[in-house]
Amino acid sequence: MAICSKCGSQLAEGVKFCASCGASTQAPDGAPGVAGSPNSASGASQGGIAPNVAAMLTYLPLCFVGLVCAILFGLVLDPYKKNSFIRFHAWQSLAVHVAVVVFWIGWTIVSMLVAAIIHFLAFILAPISLFICLGVLVLMVFLMVKAYGNQTFKVPVLGDWAEKQAGMKGS
Repeated sequence: MAICSKCGSQLAEGVKFCASCGASTQAPDGAPGVAGSPNSASGASQGGIAPNVAAMLTYLPLCFVGLVCAILFGLVLDPYKKNSFIRFHAWQSLAVHVAVVVFWIGWTIVSMLVAAIIHFLAFILAPISLFICLGVLVLMVFLMVKAYGNQTFKVPVLGDWAEKQAGMKGS
């Protein structure tokens, strides 16, 4: 079992971040055991916001605020865009936001067509739409909690893509 070079905690095999302190267990070239690298996910960054807070802010579900935070922290602002932990969450947030918008457009078209054909179903589709909105809100809050806890929870399919975009995976 490996040991975190930042806090000394034991690390499970194949983890990319320490569960105790959130430090990266890999160097930018993929070599294990470099917790104090610029990609470290612990401590406050040079910009004043801790990496876990910056990663959490990328998931804000308030209109386009989350998208703006994801673009700023993950792609634009210098001290944050160099951190692979923040980049992962920024890319995953962008992917989730885009997937939700695409799904919502499709759902709206289908529900309008169904409601136009069978008027009674409009009364059933409206509560379903509310449950979908609630589900998206729960997902975003869950991802915010995971990011704040220095964890890299991967949403199926989108998480793998985000991991590649953030440079955390050698594929």
